[in-house]
Amino acid sequence: MILFGLSIPFIGFILYFTWRIAGRLWLDDLRGLQPDFMRFDRYLFYVVQFYSPAVLLLAWEIQDERRKDTEQLLELEKEKISTELKFLKAQLNPHFLFNSFNNLYSLVINGDPKGPKMILQLSAILDYILYKSQQDVVPLSEEIHIVNEYIALEKIRYGERLIVDLECSGDQEIPISPLLILTLVENAFKHGASMDIDTPKIIIDINVEKENIICRIWNTKSAYSGESKDVHKKGIGLSNVKRQLELRYPNQHDLTIKETEKDYQVDLTLING
Repeated sequence: MILFGLSIPFIGFILYFTWRIAGRLWLDDLRGLQPDFMRFDRYLFYVVQFYSPAVLLLAWEIQDERRKDTEQLLELEKEKISTELKFLKAQLNPHFLFNSFNNLYSLVINGDPKGPKMILQLSAILDYILYKSQQDVVPLSEEIHIVNEYIALEKIRYGERLIVDLECSGDQEIPISPLLILTLVENAFKHGASMDIDTPKIIIDINVEKENIICRIWNTKSAYSGESKDVHKKGIGLSNVKRQLELRYPNQHDLTIKETEKDYQVDLTLING
């Protein structure tokens, strides 16, 4: 572009100089004109006349190329984000599946009548994790439904000693990125319903206000001071959720974690629109 700009006055001068030489030799006499060999205003006039269309075309082409480059960069960024989201989702729930199949195996071996029901619930959860979670968004109602299936599955595992309270309000057809709430709920079960807690309790509150999804998940916590005490902070589940929020809800989410010796609470707000 710079070289082209520098070439305009140079080539214009050469063309005008050549044209005036031809004029001095025979064109001026033929046309009955007085020679004005190098009038500056005539020089500018011919430069503009000769190069204006070329400059306009070049400017349009450069703008078009920049637009295409910008669109290509945006498309590559979208593909990168989509690929990373799929990778993050693929990381979720391996320990859940492992525990579920172990529990199912135990029920089948012992001839427990809960076995077939557990298979149906596990099948629904697998369908959601493997297929529906690959969508960009799903209705909040579908995420809540799979959370209910997950709770029912875990109640089979923990029995009557487990207390779970799930409350939902507001428009449940609002879109949400899949697996976000399910992963937080799974995290609460994993670290808040351990076998050394006599009466584990989990409270889940999901509310929609003015298209914003407000979710609070609270759970009791084991008093055991061993390695599992800080898994909330270091586990794949929460770090995975944080990264998904950065990609899917940039500057449109608020995640707060509160922890005491006896309980653990996650507050998540998703801003739609």
